[in-house]
Amino acid sequence: MHALPYLMNMRVALLLLLLLSACDMSTPDSGGDAPIRITMLSAEGTEAPGMFGADLYRTEALHTGLTAHAADGRIVPALASSWRVLDQGRTYIFRLEQASWPDGREITAGDVVAVMRRNLAPASHQPMKPYLMAIQEADAVASNRKPPRMLGVDDPRPGVVVITLDRPDPLLLSLLAHPSMAIVRKEETPPPSGPYAQGRNDGFLVANPYWFDDEEEPRQPISLEVLPVGEAIRAFEEGRTDIVTGGSIQGLRRSRTDALVPALRLEQTLGLYGYLARTSGGPLTDVRIRRALAMVAGRQILVRDYFALDGMQPAFGPLAPTLPEAYAGAVPDWAVWSPEVRMGEARRLVQEAGYGPDRPLTLDVAIPQGDAHEEVLAWLADDWRPLGISLRAYKRSSEQHRRAIESGDYDLALTERIAPAAIPEFFLEPFTCAERLGGYCNPDADSLLAEAAQQVDGAARINLIRRAARLIAEDAPIIPLFSPIRWSLVRPGIAGWEDNLVGAHPAHYLEFQNTQ
Repeated sequence: MHALPYLMNMRVALLLLLLLSACDMSTPDSGGDAPIRITMLSAEGTEAPGMFGADLYRTEALHTGLTAHAADGRIVPALASSWRVLDQGRTYIFRLEQASWPDGREITAGDVVAVMRRNLAPASHQPMKPYLMAIQEADAVASNRKPPRMLGVDDPRPGVVVITLDRPDPLLLSLLAHPSMAIVRKEETPPPSGPYAQGRNDGFLVANPYWFDDEEEPRQPISLEVLPVGEAIRAFEEGRTDIVTGGSIQGLRRSRTDALVPALRLEQTLGLYGYLARTSGGPLTDVRIRRALAMVAGRQILVRDYFALDGMQPAFGPLAPTLPEAYAGAVPDWAVWSPEVRMGEARRLVQEAGYGPDRPLTLDVAIPQGDAHEEVLAWLADDWRPLGISLRAYKRSSEQHRRAIESGDYDLALTERIAPAAIPEFFLEPFTCAERLGGYCNPDADSLLAEAAQQVDGAARINLIRRAARLIAEDAPIIPLFSPIRWSLVRPGIAGWEDNLVGAHPAHYLEFQNTQ
């Protein structure tokens, strides 16, 4: 039986909204130039780089892409005032707003083309690049087999950009809305094209008077900082910040205290929390042990009894369970077995591999520092102990944890991937033979994904991705546990924050609400 703290059921916690808060929940003085103070949580070393964080939040405020996210996560026009989709989803025609940078230079269709070519260049570290391969000749340009001018992005006339695809990609508009896809001039200090301009320091943003969308005036200044979770929550409790965002399981329990519940916002994510197995060496090269670990991980009880959060879903395969329903079923056969049957088969697999209670196996586990990560790991240790498998945890700083994964210094390593859009490849790409995360490679799964990348028919493409995910799930290079819940603290009296699956909360929608 698990001897870990039982977190309050969220339905009960919501009743506490009626209670008086012990911390200062009043709205800060909204007069004059008082900024909305936003605190982003520092990285833990478990996440995919370049997808979220303070730098991207700042980029989104300063610069504009073709499309953008609304406060509720929907895709809306940005630099592109409108678009048309032709040729059964293979041609996108964008008409641009009349927009300029603060120095008076017009933002042209040629600028958009130049940035897109730069993003797909071989030396680019653009985080969206792997998911833009549907653009005509994108793969050839990214691999340096063709020059950038061959990319299927053109400006046939002033104010118009045409993007041509080899196959339909319904996610294109979402990908273009990612802050890293903003149209930014190639300068050491590029001028802003978005709703904000740089203020007195990197963490202070003020309204950009040259922004083309003047209907959004006025915009309150933004103060942005990055803090570890404990310091961030303390700053909120003491009234030194108005919003804390970017939280996952670390800090979740503390944010659900009576005093903070009135400010607590919980969102589902397109994410996966689990343990990466090192398949390139050590005992987990044996697929039987990996399968046994995956089979008996008590993810359903963990989600129900430890987290007790509506919306958090157990995960059985390498795809986030919060992806569209079309991807459901990309899980191993044992996912539908009873716990008793799973345990029996897991015992058999471990014994066949030469281990068991009479010949125990100890696995080295890399985790970032934090009580919540330790408690989840302790829960798993209880699940795996009947197999004769024990765990030895190594707690590291975020940078040390990232380096441990890169160097293979682990048997199991905590990983948490949250996608900025419903991109199934985001979760499978690390396990391709090109990436070999943890040393894993399955040529059959690679072939299916390569075929999917060329598939024109959407349903057939989804089916190929699901088949590849099932093969990877059966090999268990990752022990998936659940889709994490994103938590934030938003001081009552701040308007413009709407919970959404992609975690988009653009700064220019936020404002102090007059509650007098």
